[in-house]
Amino acid sequence: MAYIKPKNATMSDVARLAGVSMKTVSRVFNNEKYVSKDKRDKILAVADELNFRPSLQARGLAGAKSHIFGLFVDDPSGDYISKVLRSILNQCEAAGYHLVVEVLKERGNEAKLRQVLNSIKFDGVVLSPPICDDTVVLNALRTSGVPTARIGPGVPADDMGKVAIDEFQAAFEMTEYLISMGHKKIAFVKGDPNHACSLDRERGYVRAMQAGGLRVQHDYMVAGMFSYASGRAAANALLDLEDRPTAVFASNDEMAAGLLAVARERGVDVPNELSVAGFDDDAIATTISPALTTVRQPVEGMAAAAFEMIMGEGVDEEGHEMSSVHPFEICVRDSVADIRNR
Repeated sequence: MAYIKPKNATMSDVARLAGVSMKTVSRVFNNEKYVSKDKRDKILAVADELNFRPSLQARGLAGAKSHIFGLFVDDPSGDYISKVLRSILNQCEAAGYHLVVEVLKERGNEAKLRQVLNSIKFDGVVLSPPICDDTVVLNALRTSGVPTARIGPGVPADDMGKVAIDEFQAAFEMTEYLISMGHKKIAFVKGDPNHACSLDRERGYVRAMQAGGLRVQHDYMVAGMFSYASGRAAANALLDLEDRPTAVFASNDEMAAGLLAVARERGVDVPNELSVAGFDDDAIATTISPALTTVRQPVEGMAAAAFEMIMGEGVDEEGHEMSSVHPFEICVRDSVADIRNR
């Protein structure tokens, strides 16, 4: 099949006809490694056929690096993002890079993305949840040829790096732990539906309840938004039930803290009357009382792995980004009671 030569060929044209990602094309014209000889030869042949010549001003193809690294977040507050930021700042300092943090509060904000990507030449970008699943962001970074790694994504993107934990298994094992402590009436506070991890954690809870032969009660599954306020609202809803749960598994520690606060205000003893478990092992988990039983995920290590992927330590010899699944840990503290002998 003959191709019609575009009037002004672009990197996107070369990538499409060569059957590779724009990042791979960028690597070839930057004389970077991690691209096989066959792919390199094919890209150069297609570029010659299209009479494509990369401009030094073209995004992602300039020979010199900017030594500017990007971190895209939706909310700069919170312990999770603080850990990500601290880790990547340390990595940038060690590698001689400057870090630019872009806050993208509105999903699909294409106008702001264009402004950012036209004004800053990023050598790489890390996307935190839920930005990591915003297809407008992903497509904009692809078009610009910016090497990208994502933390905890749910949307597939084989041309971008991925670091995560097994959210489903972590929630399964925490629910399993609560069951092992004798709890049968276990409630669950969901996370922000915009975060892919929320569904995985909910699925893990449901599957563990089923595996334990326990009924998943509709009124025991309460909406949450990963915020302290939504944790308080969930606590009031659950404590207003005539048939209260004996344990609550919150999808993150901030909501668990809201649960503990409301329980205290309403004179409910934690853990003797109500056990509470969380997820993340944020700083708040060990500063509230009682100390929170929770799932620990190595957020700083995951952020460092995302940086290293972009720097070339996490790609295979074909130039494909690799996935990195990190271990989690169930941290047993004082907020869960053993009621097996009651």
